[in-house]
Amino acid sequence: MNDPLAPLRERFRKRAADDLARLRVLMTEDLGADELRRLAHNIAGAAGTFGYPALSAAAMAVDDEYVAGRTPNAEHLGLLEQRLAEAASD
Repeated sequence: MNDPLAPLRERFRKRAADDLARLRVLMTEDLGADELRRLAHNIAGAAGTFGYPALSAAAMAVDDEYVAGRTPNAEHLGLLEQRLAEAASD
C-alpha cells in the first residue's frame, strides 16, 4: 500500500539532521536563547505528527522547562540530541 505521508516523512528526517546540527550549535551558546526554545517547540509538534513520539516527548521536555522559566538541564538536552540523531538516521 502506498503511504501518502512518505514524502513528508522523508523531508522530516532530512530536517531532523539540520535541526540536530543547529541544536548542537545552540547548546554551546546561551541556553536561554529564544532560538533554542523555538527549535524545541517546533520539533515537539512535527515529530509526533510524523511518527516520532519519543523525539516529540524529548522536545516537549525542553520546551516545558522554558515555559516554566527555567533553563533546560543537560539530561533533557542530551535526550533531545539523541532522539534527533535517531530520527535523522532512520
